[in-house]
Amino acid sequence: MHRTACLALLLLSLCLGGCSTTVFQSLPTGTTTDCDPAWPGRWEPVASADDDMKPQGIVEIAADCRSATTKGERKPIRLTLVDTRAGQYLQLHNDSGKPDCIGPGNTRCGAALLRYERDGDTMRLYDPDHAWIAAAIKAKKIDGYTVRPDTKGLKTKEPTYNNFIAGDGKRIARLLRKYPELFVREPLMVLRRVPVDAASAEPAAPASEGN
Repeated sequence: MHRTACLALLLLSLCLGGCSTTVFQSLPTGTTTDCDPAWPGRWEPVASADDDMKPQGIVEIAADCRSATTKGERKPIRLTLVDTRAGQYLQLHNDSGKPDCIGPGNTRCGAALLRYERDGDTMRLYDPDHAWIAAAIKAKKIDGYTVRPDTKGLKTKEPTYNNFIAGDGKRIARLLRKYPELFVREPLMVLRRVPVDAASAEPAAPASEGN
């Protein structure tokens, strides 16, 4: 499925080439944090019902939330959690630190967002419904811009959309409250915290045969 190819588990960041993309011109009005106290620690991806196979690898998020390690490889990350009246959303910053952009000349820029839920030791991330958003923009329900990028040569059979949703923080917040359909119902990724005792446990040594 395109989601496993487009969402790098280690970086928890959105890929902007060969995948559907929705960019919000502004962050919705709300409270923001770059390091939620619940994030640091070890997290294991959990397969959803329609996945062909369980994702592999445990992600360890550093105490300052600025790096993540999996399979012994440590890489920088930067996330922003936005708490709004419509719910919580996670901004995925790209490696360059610049806004995400789409369209000819990359002139329509903003923030890539996922809807975010945390229930105790489980986090769920929900992708925008790119097809619904494209249709809503064309129908003028939402102010913005949408284009179907050229996917020739890419290994994907799924429709691909590049969307830009226009508006300041207040307008984006209103859209999120008015249209829950902006995000899909099934999670893009589910992460479950690895208990401390399980993380520190060593594999059991094989039993020795009697002499």
